[in-house]
Amino acid sequence: MRNTSKLVAIFVIICGVQYANAGVSVEEMKKAGMLVRSICQPKFNIPDDQADGYAKGIFPDDKNSKCYVNCVFENMQSMKRGKFQFEATKKQVELLLEGELRDANIKAFEACKSCTDGIKDHCEAGFSLLLCLHKNTKLFVFP
Repeated sequence: MRNTSKLVAIFVIICGVQYANAGVSVEEMKKAGMLVRSICQPKFNIPDDQADGYAKGIFPDDKNSKCYVNCVFENMQSMKRGKFQFEATKKQVELLLEGELRDANIKAFEACKSCTDGIKDHCEAGFSLLLCLHKNTKLFVFP
């Protein structure tokens, strides 16, 4: 797991350097998200059609689905041990995104800043963050 997180962090940094001036489009975010998806999807036996549904706001309420969501957030370094890493996530967004996409994401992150507080189960916490972000942004992107 540690090596996977490092791989994703390196990928995000490379993307950030490459697109620091131009910003990352929604399509580019989706492509980067597919790397994370390819790590988490097999761990929790999530079929492609189910994984595709997350981007459409279809969130199955079962343990494997919730743990898949948490895995994605942890590999994106937005969650750590069941806690939303607001500051780190905000910095990544400020570095990688621009304009309306950046502003919409930061606004959603601020609205969800404390949505994982008090939740002990990491998978439940990740799922709580997903629901909150989906509720608070029109520009929702999830791999």
